[in-house]
Amino acid sequence: MMLATKDRHPLVRVLDDLAGAVEDLLLTGLTTASQATQKQIDVAFREASRLRLLRLGSTLRIASEELGRFVRKDEDFSRNRLTFFLNRTWLLCQGLARAIKQEDETLLGQLLWVPATQTIDRLEVVTLGVVKRVVKGAFVAFEFRLRTVTDADDVPADSPVTWSCVFPVKPGVDIPPEGFLHLPQKQQFKASLFLEGKTILIEKAALSGNERGSRRVSLLPESTVTAGKPFDDWQRFAAWEPQPALARLNAYEPGPLDLEVDLQEEVVLDDWRIEKAEDDRRELQVVYPVVWRDVPVELVVSARDEAAPARQYLDRAVKQKTRPPLFGLMHFEMCRMLVEPLAVFEASGLKQLHLSDDKVDQKALLQAIRFT
Repeated sequence: MMLATKDRHPLVRVLDDLAGAVEDLLLTGLTTASQATQKQIDVAFREASRLRLLRLGSTLRIASEELGRFVRKDEDFSRNRLTFFLNRTWLLCQGLARAIKQEDETLLGQLLWVPATQTIDRLEVVTLGVVKRVVKGAFVAFEFRLRTVTDADDVPADSPVTWSCVFPVKPGVDIPPEGFLHLPQKQQFKASLFLEGKTILIEKAALSGNERGSRRVSLLPESTVTAGKPFDDWQRFAAWEPQPALARLNAYEPGPLDLEVDLQEEVVLDDWRIEKAEDDRRELQVVYPVVWRDVPVELVVSARDEAAPARQYLDRAVKQKTRPPLFGLMHFEMCRMLVEPLAVFEASGLKQLHLSDDKVDQKALLQAIRFT
């Protein structure tokens, strides 16, 4: 999907304003950072999200997170990370604006990084894992890693599919991140539906994909999402072989704007051995050395509070003699295989590692409904 003509000139204005704000910030130093600057980035992020500009949107999200940490004087603030993503933001803004003004469709397509989209009538899926991202006082985001359970159109059964939702958070609203999953979506369902251990039927939605075969679901105003029957055949997804991933890696030609996670793979580790965690404060991560099939792998978990359930599970796993197959997201970075663990295939069913079992305060949830 290419950027619609009616959206191009308004986007150029947003891009020019954002590039100017980044230049001012980099020229005058971080002391000029303010909530107003962060709001300008957030405006551009919302516009990028509306237009489904994945590369620009993800870059702005991370830059906004880091700038917010600086404004709050958060001890987790990273100058290196903020500088990297601010420079990346400036490059994308300048490149996109130039491509639109010069009507360079080839360059625009490369920078937009928007895969082709098709409309689907029906998609039946189950949830394998959930990625949780929390930025205090800004937003909570969940990415659901799904699998199709039946054939649909040109999407075969057992295909990986992703659906995401983002919830803005107002300062002063204090509920567990999981509480936002109980807020209604525009299509009149709650995201918590994806965690009930049932098949999920998605109808009249948009589906985008890329050359690696991964697909992303986008809900339309007319889309419907309903729960199906309880699902118990989890073991059909509890296996993974590395050969296709290696073939994709060998064929990959990186570009100047690519990130390591752009070559992310969904994996299942069976018969894995884990050692005690190592703190990596530079990256605000906790790293667990793992051996899988005699191959060294590192399980990487955030050191922040929202990842506490995953760290607690892995700390217990260090002391166990056997461990169930683990589902996660792997990418290659500096000659290392890094895996973000998401779920484990236990005998009783699938266990999500990043979701807390804490009960949600209904009064606080009603407040969130009023003010988000």
